Amino acid sequence: MSEDTASTATILVVDDTPTNLEVLFDFLSNAGFKVLFAEDGESAIEKAHYADPDLILLDILMPGMDGFETCRRLKASQLTAAIPVIFLTALTDTPDKVKGFALGAVDFITKPLQYEEVLARVKTHLRLQSLAQQLQDQNARLEREVQERKQTEAALQQQNQRSQLLAGVSLKIRQSLQINDILQTSVTEVKALLQADRVLIYRLWSDGTGSGVAEAVQPGLPEVMGVVFPQEVFPPGSREQYRQGRIRRLANVNQDEQVADCLVDFLRQFWVQAKLVVPIITQGDLWGLLIAHQCSAPRHWTTAESELLQQLANQMAIALTQAQLLEQEVLQRRELARSNDELQQFAYVASHDLQEPLRMVTSYLQLLERRYKGQLDADADDFIHFAVDGALRMRTLINDLLTYSRVGTQGRAFELTNSTQAVDRAIANLKVAIDESGATITYGELPQVQADPTQLTQLFQNLIGNGIKFRSAASPRVVIEASQKEDVWLFSVQDNGIGIDPQYADQIFVIFQRLNNRITYPGTGIGLAVCKKIVERHGGKIWVQSKPNQGSTFYFTIPAGGTS
Repeated sequence: MSEDTASTATILVVDDTPTNLEVLFDFLSNAGFKVLFAEDGESAIEKAHYADPDLILLDILMPGMDGFETCRRLKASQLTAAIPVIFLTALTDTPDKVKGFALGAVDFITKPLQYEEVLARVKTHLRLQSLAQQLQDQNARLEREVQERKQTEAALQQQNQRSQLLAGVSLKIRQSLQINDILQTSVTEVKALLQADRVLIYRLWSDGTGSGVAEAVQPGLPEVMGVVFPQEVFPPGSREQYRQGRIRRLANVNQDEQVADCLVDFLRQFWVQAKLVVPIITQGDLWGLLIAHQCSAPRHWTTAESELLQQLANQMAIALTQAQLLEQEVLQRRELARSNDELQQFAYVASHDLQEPLRMVTSYLQLLERRYKGQLDADADDFIHFAVDGALRMRTLINDLLTYSRVGTQGRAFELTNSTQAVDRAIANLKVAIDESGATITYGELPQVQADPTQLTQLFQNLIGNGIKFRSAASPRVVIEASQKEDVWLFSVQDNGIGIDPQYADQIFVIFQRLNNRITYPGTGIGLAVCKKIVERHGGKIWVQSKPNQGSTFYFTIPAGGTS
């Protein structure tokens, strides 16, 4: 309380002597105080209760109730206990002062009264009272802040515990990609977390019905698993509300007027008294419901419990979506593998069965060409030549197709294979083409790898053969090298041929794809497709770097399983 504020305070003066009252009125009113009077203890207590003065000047020696008793009663009342009391007295004995202080007085003013002393003591105790009130207010504010901080810390601690529990349960739910494991883990963990009597996952079916697909239940309670829920207990309107994210909390199913009678009767079969229901939504559609039952007694479900159950349902939805995607992918892979197997088998059988009739057609056409060449007109000779050429190309195509299909169906088991020896065998197989073209094949010591020896030879033979076939005007040069890169061997086969436009770098590995005319560069377009299939069977990759008229470099990798 400032000096100015102190001067506007209300002072209650209690004295049975009119002269003293007049003197004190003059002192205090001249100093700016509002002054109230009481001539005895009873009226003083009454005025103090309704006027709530800032300070009381109380005479000790009064008829009837003296000042000591008046002070005692003022301090005994909760409404007036905090008002400072200054005794006015002619008594100077120490025992009287000790008694006054013991009753709660803050000071004494000795009669006869002196103006300066009265004002000084009144203002001093008003300031002390103001400071005490400020300190009390500050302490109260600090206590509120401490309490709020404790509540905030408790809420944060609870949130952290809930987050840890959620993370732990979510991890367990999402550890498996098997749908049945996800469902059973979910109900078991949620039941323990919520201390519920039963936790059920309710699966919705397309015909409007539903049934429990996973359940964790207290021993002795009836099981819901396998029970088909009738459509009337779960009408289409409820389905749509849950699809939009509705959470339903029932503290007492028997007293909730919004619960349909048919649902109450259905729940009674399973002793349900309270339930909490949250939706499981996968890919925007309502997959089912996660339901907690309390069967022992009604239960008030808290907002925190509702939020926790919804978060767990969301984690379940993620795990279910991943499991479903994995299941679809596995089925697709199986179907693709089966289709590829059937296609390879068909290609092998078809190619093999075509060999004999094609061999007969080719033989008779060649016989016709040898026997009747020059005996018929020129057109007939051309027709026979075209037929023989077509039959020979078909035989080459069938042989290449057989080679392609055998990569996956008739490959040998991998063994430690010397790459240098594989290149030697490939060069031996290409001796005629190398001699005719004047090609130079350069290679050093190559590593040993875990491979199919026959297929590795076929791989080098096709790549070297391409370097010779697609040559430029200069004599063909092919350089073969290998280096280890982390856990794979990187092979390169470089030539100085006509090169390839980079936009066709992937297309050339597709079966039957050709970039050049058949007359200048004969072939079926299967060779590089065979190379790709061999490399992939060995767990590697193959690619090309090339530009037109600047040669090509084919790279392929094979896992490092041998020695350098």
